[in-house]
Amino acid sequence: MQVLTSHSRPPVPCSRGFTLLELLLVIVVLGVLSSLLFLRLAPLLSQTRLRSAVWQVATDLQAIRMKAIAQNRRFRVTFRPSTRDYIVEKEEEGWQQQILYVHGSGATDDAPLLLPPGVVITAVNSGGDVIFVPRGHVDGGISITLGTEGHTRKVVVNLAGRVRIE
Repeated sequence: MQVLTSHSRPPVPCSRGFTLLELLLVIVVLGVLSSLLFLRLAPLLSQTRLRSAVWQVATDLQAIRMKAIAQNRRFRVTFRPSTRDYIVEKEEEGWQQQILYVHGSGATDDAPLLLPPGVVITAVNSGGDVIFVPRGHVDGGISITLGTEGHTRKVVVNLAGRVRIE
């Protein structure tokens, strides 16, 4: 049995759990850390979208070159900076728009190939289009510069029809 003196207090029972102040402090710290993480991830997301767009354009140009060779037809790719997309056309009694592939469920006859969100066509030479002839080379070389916030990458098609990323 415990004897209480005038200077001693009764033992305080041990409480289990957190106080409201502790919980609020943890929430504030997590909020600050997540906002710092978001600020670091935003530029990485921008660069990833740019890299994805550059690979998309380069791969599509290579596929169109192969179609020109396989079908023994001229194919034209027109880049449209104002709408952030490009269209593919095949020469068959004039230029007829071709669907290379469609993003999403609704297929349309004039499906442009869209760039990922946040990626723009910052520069394109030769009037914005390139024509692949049946032998696989092009009428004139082209370079397409794609960009996001502060970063740019270039896709180049030389006269032999070779596609490279710079």
